[in-house]
Amino acid sequence: MHSLKTLILEYFKDTLYEVEIEMVSSRDQKFTIVTDNLRGIAGITVVTILAPALPMPGDSEKERALLKIKFFQLDPSLGKHLKRMSVEALKIDGVEKFTPRLHTAKKVISRIYR
Repeated sequence: MHSLKTLILEYFKDTLYEVEIEMVSSRDQKFTIVTDNLRGIAGITVVTILAPALPMPGDSEKERALLKIKFFQLDPSLGKHLKRMSVEALKIDGVEKFTPRLHTAKKVISRIYR
């Protein structure tokens, strides 16, 4: 999933961002495994569950959750980075929808990543 170039870029980036994500996933996959796999996407460091996964109304095979993701921006613009993150997330088994709430994206001051 990671190329050497991506890993090197991730190492040199020092501005941490966070954004809220609405994610719809299949109930066939364990939710914790899906969220663990999200951390495998280049740039993502922390995945926090803001609202628990609840069954979607009218579709008992899917569930919706609200996540907060902290990440390093690896692409030239924040919009492009969020788009790439969404595309990569949809490749994860069980993720059916991964929608960033753009108005919640912001820089984060972190004691760890200074």
